Amino acid sequence: MSALTLRNATTYIAQYVVHKGGLVIARLPGIAPGATLSIPTAESFEVIASTILNGNTYTSAPVAIEGATRFLAQVKQVPAQGTYEFEVVTMPSSIANQMQFEKTSLGPVTFQITQRGVPLQSVVVSDSFMEVTLEISDVYSVYAVINGITTDSVTTSNPNATITATAETSDMEFGYFTLAVS
Repeated sequence: MSALTLRNATTYIAQYVVHKGGLVIARLPGIAPGATLSIPTAESFEVIASTILNGNTYTSAPVAIEGATRFLAQVKQVPAQGTYEFEVVTMPSSIANQMQFEKTSLGPVTFQITQRGVPLQSVVVSDSFMEVTLEISDVYSVYAVINGITTDSVTTSNPNATITATAETSDMEFGYFTLAVS
């Protein structure tokens, strides 16, 4: 199994955010100084959609996904019960390495992407039949927040790379942090 390794070689807690293309695959609360953590890069996610109709909030059942998927959120009538049903229909994405989100209802739909129950990212679709896309290429982008400072992002296409946070120790760059990919 592939996994990115995140190392913290600073004296502060490092909070990493990892993207696979445009998809957030990890948003970590913090890695202690001197610690290392592995993030699996090939995991499944869940998508839950929600919308408001006639003042009521409707939430879909969770949909487990892996890879390029198209999501269609729709409100359907249930005449026998005199109610509405909100559902998300999935199908293969029309473009490889892309998640596609669409809705047919009047109100905006929020698609919440979670992993093991932890919210990672939201995609909001405001216009009916207008597709919102999220790239999920095999390029990983990582940044960290260390002592309140956000590092520059680094990228790699190696799903087994190690990203190390270090502190700049020269007099000219005190308090500056960098990420290195190896």
